[in-house]
Amino acid sequence: MRILFCNPRNSHGTTHSRKGMYVPLGILSISTVLKERFGDGIDITVYDEDVMDADLSSFKNFDLVGFYSTTFNYRTCVKYATLAKQCGAKTLLGGPHPSVLAGNIMRNRDCFDFVVKYEGEIPVLRLVECLLSKDDSKLYTVPNLVFKRNGKVTSSLTSYENNLKDLPIPSRDFVHFESYVENFKKIYPDKLSIRPGSIYSSKGCAWRDKTGGCSFCARLEMGVKFRDVHQIWEEVRMLRDKHRVNSIWDISDDNLNNRKWFKEFVESMPGDCRRELRNGDLSFFIYSRVGFMLKEGIMDLLNALNVKEVFLGVESGDDTMLKNDMKGKSVNVIVR
Repeated sequence: MRILFCNPRNSHGTTHSRKGMYVPLGILSISTVLKERFGDGIDITVYDEDVMDADLSSFKNFDLVGFYSTTFNYRTCVKYATLAKQCGAKTLLGGPHPSVLAGNIMRNRDCFDFVVKYEGEIPVLRLVECLLSKDDSKLYTVPNLVFKRNGKVTSSLTSYENNLKDLPIPSRDFVHFESYVENFKKIYPDKLSIRPGSIYSSKGCAWRDKTGGCSFCARLEMGVKFRDVHQIWEEVRMLRDKHRVNSIWDISDDNLNNRKWFKEFVESMPGDCRRELRNGDLSFFIYSRVGFMLKEGIMDLLNALNVKEVFLGVESGDDTMLKNDMKGKSVNVIVR
């Protein structure tokens, strides 16, 4: 089976601050899980239009074409999926936009054969098993899947959430890694010594679990889940040794939402990584809630990781606005 995964370009003229500078970890994670399961029984190609134009003429060469969709690139997904269907491929849609609107999409668009909601690693694996066996009756057992039967929108009978400790390290071999480094250098010509790479250490938000979250929360995962600390360091080493990465962006929304886990992560770092962090040859960039930065011992942990930048969700300098938005912090805490 020949499979194409595509991250189409935005269709609303919007962009984001790190567009084209970091690999699409979600697509790579799904691709890695599939390759570990099926080996040479499948062939996987990845088009990431953050760094390269998709070869639309090649759609005819694939049996299954899957698209990663945000709200910003959804129209492009529809355009590309229509073309893929015309070429005879099965089409799959995943990502945050269809996770929320799967039923609407399947009712109103004939260009998608399947929609996978939420985390896609295991659902896509099960879907590929069904397609390889050519047994459509098994589609009902594929978790998180929405599809049509006899013109009626149908959902599978099961759902699935990943145990992050069960997933392999996402392989970067499905993309041209240097394209992302080159884009970083174009955007930041004053940081030519930096070779960026990205990981994720956790999913979810402890503040949301505790309080219901900020009023504008768009996270889809429920609960907070962490990866194994030793596997993360293995991934850091892989990025360093194979791709010469010296700056790690952890894309997790709130790296410090569990102080015990974060302390374990820092204290478990291998000796070679510890030396590089201490010497300034390796660094981190993370996210955090403001209040956590004030807790005792956090600065020592950040210093041990050689954290060069912490992205804080401030949102407003007005206490009333912060309260109404359920941010759980005040202007005074932000200033401190």
